[in-house]
Amino acid sequence: MKHRKLEESEISAIKAAISRYIGKKAEELDFNNFLVLRGKSKNVVHVSSQVMKSLKNHKDIYSAGIHIGDLEEISGKEKFLPSLEGITRVSKDIEKNYAVINEKGEGLFLYSRDVFDSSIIELKGDGKVAVFNENKELLGIGKYNGKLIKNIMDRGWYLRYGG
Repeated sequence: MKHRKLEESEISAIKAAISRYIGKKAEELDFNNFLVLRGKSKNVVHVSSQVMKSLKNHKDIYSAGIHIGDLEEISGKEKFLPSLEGITRVSKDIEKNYAVINEKGEGLFLYSRDVFDSSIIELKGDGKVAVFNENKELLGIGKYNGKLIKNIMDRGWYLRYGG
């Protein structure tokens, strides 16, 4: 895959997506060690400064860093779709569009199940929400529809698929 630094339009797309969860703090994010890996899609990764320096000597690479999301064209506009690790990197700053669920809901969610209102302790926002357990540990991303949180992605994926 070819790699390059992020363009300003891509940084804007990432900030717009992340601001859904962390608000204006998205403007303060540092994108110096982020790269786009181009293959069939645009993967956005974060690498260390050391790796960034060593990549100057390589044009094609298979993989590098922590995958934080993908840039995709949706309805003629480039959008950033954060990965679970991308949301985890900002999870301590999440102040909107989140849900805190109880222990029963946590078990369901980590097994790729949906969570009903009865398991929701706290909810702020709607639509796509970051899902936390009672200890404020990020469990994943869900979509709240007014009745339940539909599981979109969760940390249990790592165990189920060896990710």
